Amino acid sequence: MTEYFVGHRTHKIDAKGRISIPANMRTALGQEFIVSRGVNKCLALYPMEVWNEMINEILSKVNQKKRRALELHFSANAEKMSLDGQGRLMLNPDLRAQVELLDESQAEIFGNNKKIEIWNCALFRKELESVEDVEIEDILDEYGI
Repeated sequence: MTEYFVGHRTHKIDAKGRISIPANMRTALGQEFIVSRGVNKCLALYPMEVWNEMINEILSKVNQKKRRALELHFSANAEKMSLDGQGRLMLNPDLRAQVELLDESQAEIFGNNKKIEIWNCALFRKELESVEDVEIEDILDEYGI
């Protein structure tokens, strides 16, 4: 059974660019995982199984021209990583710059189902506020959920 990531918390980014991943998310993330640029200006942490599943879907379903854009967005910005002994992740400065985290002392860690996202706090708050309750109700109704 798949364990999904849920919730969000603000965490400190230390002077060396490390951020602690919440203890309740570490086991499902695994010993090694992929950190890449996500969608909507965030970093995404993918358990290896989820990353491989996503890449296989892209390779098998997306035409070559469009696949190139996805490869440049996800794979070119990807790095296999692991947490240190204290459960911290060393954030790549290039990726931090791409998602507006380079000069930040805090970030929002968001458990987004099959992956963990790391956001600039202000951008995450703006994203949260952009979703209307009526929109959520309409989507649930549309799909019969």
